[in-house]
Amino acid sequence: MGIPGLWKELEPIEQKISLHDLAVGTGFIANPTGAHGFRIGIDASGWMYRACSLHGTTENPELVALFSRCSRLFRLPFIPIFVFDGPGRPSSKRGKLVRGNNHSLAAPFQQMLDGFGFQWITAPGEAEATLSEMSSIGVPVSVDAILTDDSDSFVFGAGVVLRIRSEDNESYSASRYSAFDIAQVLGLSREDFILIAILAGGDYSDGLLQCGIRTAIGLARAGLGRQLASGLSGRSDHASRAFLATWREALRMELQTNTSGCLPHQYPKLAANIPSDFPDLDIVKLYLYPLVSGPSAMQPLVLRPPRLDILARFAEDHFVWGDSIGILDHFVDQLFAGLVIRELVDRASAVGQHSSSIIRRLVGDRNHKSTGYLAELRLMLNLDANILTAALQAIIGRRDPELGAQADVSVWIATKLPKVRVWVPSSMVEHVYPDIVLDYICAKTSKPARKNKPKVRQRKSRSDAALSSAGNLQGRPRLSANQQGPSNSYGSTVRREKRYSKMEITYCGEEEVLELITDSEAEF
Repeated sequence: MGIPGLWKELEPIEQKISLHDLAVGTGFIANPTGAHGFRIGIDASGWMYRACSLHGTTENPELVALFSRCSRLFRLPFIPIFVFDGPGRPSSKRGKLVRGNNHSLAAPFQQMLDGFGFQWITAPGEAEATLSEMSSIGVPVSVDAILTDDSDSFVFGAGVVLRIRSEDNESYSASRYSAFDIAQVLGLSREDFILIAILAGGDYSDGLLQCGIRTAIGLARAGLGRQLASGLSGRSDHASRAFLATWREALRMELQTNTSGCLPHQYPKLAANIPSDFPDLDIVKLYLYPLVSGPSAMQPLVLRPPRLDILARFAEDHFVWGDSIGILDHFVDQLFAGLVIRELVDRASAVGQHSSSIIRRLVGDRNHKSTGYLAELRLMLNLDANILTAALQAIIGRRDPELGAQADVSVWIATKLPKVRVWVPSSMVEHVYPDIVLDYICAKTSKPARKNKPKVRQRKSRSDAALSSAGNLQGRPRLSANQQGPSNSYGSTVRREKRYSKMEITYCGEEEVLELITDSEAEF
C-alpha cells in the first residue's frame, strides 16, 4: 500500500526500535505527555488486511490474529486509538472500484476493541489522512506516533510513523520514521511526497508511465512539488487547470535538461511522453485536501477499563477455546499481565479511586530476549475471583460440556487462580510501588546461599575392580566374574580386600564432588 519502493528510499533515516522500550521507557517512565503511556494511532484497515492474509485450520483465524495483536498491545503501557475508514473515502483507487468502508471484520473487530478498553473512531474519509492529522497537528486527538504499513501517511503529512518489523515470540520491534529527520537528511516535505505519489504512483493512480521512485524524488528536490502545491492553493478548478498546463511544461523542461542537477541524468524520452492531461486534478486534490475531522471533533485520548465480560462472550462466539475453562486459561496467558499494567498506569496517573492492589508479592526477576532483555519482575496476583465469575456470566455455555461446567470453574478458581504468576516491566512496578521492589531486593540479597551436600563419584579402575568399593557406600552389588578373586581348594571365592588410599574434593558449580581412589592391584 502506498508509494511503491518508498520504504527502501527512507532507509537512511530509519530507526530500529524495541516497542517494549518505546512503551515503557519513553511512554511510562519518561512520560513527556503526562499520560504515563505511549499514545499511538493505529490504522485499523491495515490490521484487518494483514489478518485476512493469514490462513489456518482453526476457527476464524483472522479474528484469532487480531485478538493476539490486541492482547500484546494490552500487556504494555500503550494508549491506542484505532481509526477505521469512513464513508467519504474515494470510491476508486488506481482506476478500480474499492469496497465500502464496511469491512467484513470491522464489526467484530470493534467489539473486540471495546472488550480491551481500546478507543476507536471512524474517520470521515481515509483513515491514513485522519491518522496523519493526529500525528502532525493533534486533531481530533493528539498521538505520539501512528502505526501503519501504508507509506501514503507521509503524503498526508504524518509527523512520526512506526512500522512493525517483528512481533513473534523472539522480539517485538518496529522501524521509526520522523518528518523532521526526513526533512533534515533527505530534504523532503509533504508537498514533495505528494509529487512523488503523483509521478511514481500511489493508492489513487499508477503515476507517470516509466517514472520510477528515484526519478520522482529527484524532481521533488528540484522544487516541482512545492511549485505544484502553491500554484493550486486557493484557485478555482478552471484556474487550476490553466496553472497545470504551465507547470507541466516546467516538468517537461526539467526532465529534458536536468537544470537543477537533482536527477541522475536527462530523461528526454520520458519528457516527450507526458500526457497532455497530466496530472489528474481530482487526484492531486485528494492528496492536497483530504477529508478529515475539523477542530470541533477534538476529544481526549484515554484508556478505558477492560470489559472481561465482552471478551468472554466474544471468545465463546468466535474461538474454539471459548468454553469456560478455555476462557479462564487464555485470560491468564493473554490478559492478566495487562490488568497489572492498567493498574500501574492508573496509579501513576492518579486516575480513579484506588482499592487494594492486584499485586500480592514479587517472586522472581529476569531479562528475557522476548522483551528485548527488558528487566521484568514476576508477580503473584491478588485477583478477585468475583471478577472472573462475573465475566463468565456473559457466556451462554454453548461450548461447555453439558454437565459439570460450574464445578470445573470452581475447581479452577480454587486451585489455579492462587498460582497465577505474570511478568511485567520492573521499572513500572518500581515507579509505582518502590517499597515492594526494595523489600524484594533486600530479601533476595540477604538470603543465605544454598549449600548442597557433596556427591560421591567413583572412579573405575582399569579392571573395574573399584566397583566393589561402591558396595561399601550403597549396599554391595553382586560381583561379576572378573571382579571375583581366585578360587581356593574348597571351591569358594576369596575376595581381594581394597582400601582407600586417596581422597579428592573437587567443585562442580556449587556442588562438592567427593572422589575416592583405590589402591587395587589392577590400578597400580
